[in-house]
Amino acid sequence: MTYENKSEDDITEVELNALKRFKGVILARGFHCPQRSDDEFLVRFLRARQLDVRKAATMYGEYVQWRRDNNVDSVLQNFKYPELDRVLQAWPQNWHKTDKMGRPINIQLVSRTNIKDVFRETTEERLLMRAVWVWEDLHENKLPACSRAAGRHIARATVIVDLKDVSVMTFTNAHVRKVLPKMARWFSSYFPEYLGRLIIINAPVAFKVLWEMLSPFVDDQTQKKIGIHKNNGLDDLLATVDAENLPEFLGGKCNCPGGCENSYTGPWNDLKYR
Repeated sequence: MTYENKSEDDITEVELNALKRFKGVILARGFHCPQRSDDEFLVRFLRARQLDVRKAATMYGEYVQWRRDNNVDSVLQNFKYPELDRVLQAWPQNWHKTDKMGRPINIQLVSRTNIKDVFRETTEERLLMRAVWVWEDLHENKLPACSRAAGRHIARATVIVDLKDVSVMTFTNAHVRKVLPKMARWFSSYFPEYLGRLIIINAPVAFKVLWEMLSPFVDDQTQKKIGIHKNNGLDDLLATVDAENLPEFLGGKCNCPGGCENSYTGPWNDLKYR
């Protein structure tokens, strides 16, 4: 789909030239994934590897194999997660409106998370597949809806993580130490260049335990998109999100009926843009 307005996510001339060579390499290597072979998707791998065609081709080949091994093509249709409401009670998170660039915002309230309850309601494997479902839905539904609403190509999301009063026990939990690194590796390797901004607020001293666990899976380019704040990070939040779109509990002016953490408000939930 083409849009009248320009976007930083649009493919540049330099990227287009690299893309032509990239397609030749993946064709020669026999990497074929009809569900994910359009230019806008392929260029993500080139960007993740600084336009190094051969490195990007290797990355894409590993992605194609991973997608087959995990039956990702059918995840949106076939993966059922009846425990979702109970998991969300234990780990509150939501998609809520868009940032100043039109990107969908994901809010992770780790501050209100009860890890024992999370893994009482679900398993490590099912939580990972739920994450894959969320990422696939982002690609298939949320980003296209946000693009239509903004009138320009939107290819990335903004994530806000609140760590207020989170204890070191959360970061050292055995399930967390297994799931989060694998989740970070999958996202970095198989969903490249989907992150626009990651804003971590109220980071406790214990956060360095989590960061040491995750940072090996975060490349230099991605680290530049991350803001880590020991306080409420309000300046960074308001530089990224209009106050009207930022929930009151994060320092903004939005107060959705029933609570912003439950509203699921955004272009993806508007029939005009679906």
